[in-house]
Amino acid sequence: MKRREYLLIMAGTGFGAGWGSLAQAQTTRPIAALESFARRPLMERVALSPDGRSIAAIVNNGSQSMLITRGFDGGEIQPVLSTDNLEFMFNWFRWVNNERLVISLRFPSQREAEYMGIVQTMETRLLAVNADGSQVINLIRQRSHNARALQWAIRQDRVVDWLPEDGKHILLNLPTSERDFNQSVYRVNVYDAERKFYGGTRDDAYDWTCDQEHRLRVAHCRDRQGVRSYWISDPEGKNWRTLSSFGPFAAHAVHPMGFGRDPNLLYVTARHQGLQAVHLVDLRDPNLELKLKLADPRFDLEGGLIHDASGEAVGINVTRAGDSSSFYWDEGYKTWQKSLDEALPDRFNRILSVSRDQKRYIVDSELPGMPGQWYLGEQGEQGRLKLLAPRYPELQSLELGKKQSIQFKARDGLLLRGYLTLPTDHVKGKLLPLVLFPHGGPQASDGPEFDEWAAFMADRGHAVLQINFRGSTGYGREFMEAGLRRWGLEMQDDLTDAVAEAVKIGIADPERVAIVGASYGGYAALMGAIKTPDLFRGAFAFAPITDLLDLTDAEGQFSNREMVRKQIGDAREDSERLKATSPRFHADKVKVPITLIHGTHDRQADHKHSVWMAAALKAAGKPHEFISLDRGDHQLSHYPYRLQLFTALENFLAKVLAPKGARG
Repeated sequence: MKRREYLLIMAGTGFGAGWGSLAQAQTTRPIAALESFARRPLMERVALSPDGRSIAAIVNNGSQSMLITRGFDGGEIQPVLSTDNLEFMFNWFRWVNNERLVISLRFPSQREAEYMGIVQTMETRLLAVNADGSQVINLIRQRSHNARALQWAIRQDRVVDWLPEDGKHILLNLPTSERDFNQSVYRVNVYDAERKFYGGTRDDAYDWTCDQEHRLRVAHCRDRQGVRSYWISDPEGKNWRTLSSFGPFAAHAVHPMGFGRDPNLLYVTARHQGLQAVHLVDLRDPNLELKLKLADPRFDLEGGLIHDASGEAVGINVTRAGDSSSFYWDEGYKTWQKSLDEALPDRFNRILSVSRDQKRYIVDSELPGMPGQWYLGEQGEQGRLKLLAPRYPELQSLELGKKQSIQFKARDGLLLRGYLTLPTDHVKGKLLPLVLFPHGGPQASDGPEFDEWAAFMADRGHAVLQINFRGSTGYGREFMEAGLRRWGLEMQDDLTDAVAEAVKIGIADPERVAIVGASYGGYAALMGAIKTPDLFRGAFAFAPITDLLDLTDAEGQFSNREMVRKQIGDAREDSERLKATSPRFHADKVKVPITLIHGTHDRQADHKHSVWMAAALKAAGKPHEFISLDRGDHQLSHYPYRLQLFTALENFLAKVLAPKGARG
């Protein structure tokens, strides 16, 4: 990609908004171009250099993603690295000093594992590069041609400590030796990849946490039965003892978050009144008593600590969007956030990257229902905010459907919450074709933030319903546990009840309902067409799981076994239930068209699941389409594949949700 093209994009003039049109569209108003929704965000993962003079960002244009750098005040854009998101993808990047960046890449691969044969993997590697694109090196090098210490280092990007005062080294988790899969910590030079053993020799350790003085203080351990233990030490590295030990989904789990300036105070997350909250543990206390630091009365608080330039913990970065994504206990940061919200009112604003002197910063800002924007900010007398770039420039000036919160009770009385997106020209009282759009995970949740899939389907004239069915996260442990081992059962009933609610409140036309989903949502889409064959006019599944027997047998190995058993079931003990809720074995019950799309390099939901489902539908004589994406991944990272999926989705919905008299 030419440098000038990226300059045009950064200036916001690289694309025209444009309008598309389709004869099948179920609306008389103009609709936005399909490419405007299918594209990857224009800019993502923006970060400031420590001195605040430069920014780095990942910029997407067509099939290319490029890491670029540029001055904070403007100037020439410098391409650093690029990819078409097939051979490898950018995972993350970070400035390690004012001139050099560390970059994590991910790529699909496979390994030959003892007793298991060939195992499909998604691996990571770590690079270092100068801001001008020079001196690129692999940070994890073999010490010699015969060295095998990293043979099983599938993940090579676990940074334990960035050593910000150093600027030349980082601390990394790596295998202890070729015969020891436990993780130790190494000090790695970001200029020549030289590494030296730093510490960490505890059995079953897979990760470590340092305090602000860069001392290894918490060992994250997990045994072959899946029992997780956190071991903590005094600042001097002595008196190692257990902070918490628990199996999968244990109610008493305590998870360490990290330290502030006081090396004796550890921030952790644990339950409080049924919801995850932030607590402090004084490590001088022999009882290690939890003291509540921050809680939300409605939602779980789960995320990483936010530190100021001195290393003090000032708040928690919550992954759930909505009221706020950052919860501060530091008064200075609270004031800063308040002034930011006054400058960008009625928005959801997050301070993401801050210079070491805290005078310059980057803000992620989002209007409800609209794509986010990146802003550059400066504090002081000349304080200002200026737009850096919109995420979806073609959609920025368009009117899009807004998410509306919705809640109702399932058939057994459980309160369910979610979001409804309506076309902008919807007239109250007019029934709309409905798309039920369950999320993936399933231990995840939909929030009020912009969703390009939902916005696209609403733009095409459909009501889009996203329900956080039982088993979703963010609403407390009891709600999450209600979904354990209930795939295709009550979890599926919640989706059926959601359609009934949309009909009841006068939104959905009961004769024009489709179900669309990805990952677990794809599984739910197929189960909807099987369990309630007369409810939907069609099912569209991207990267679905279709055989729970195979899933639990393949994933339930070694330390994963107990987690998979509790979440989904055991391939031997629960075979009857798992087969009864596996779409692959019930293709004969399908009455409506099915579309399957799956990438061959999917490492989260194996491509073979769609191959099996397509074969079962073909054998049963059911109408279906199977689109296989060569080297496609679970995240649809390759833009041409995103475009292919959105095109297939548009055609599918136009066909199955057409008015009764217009169906072919």
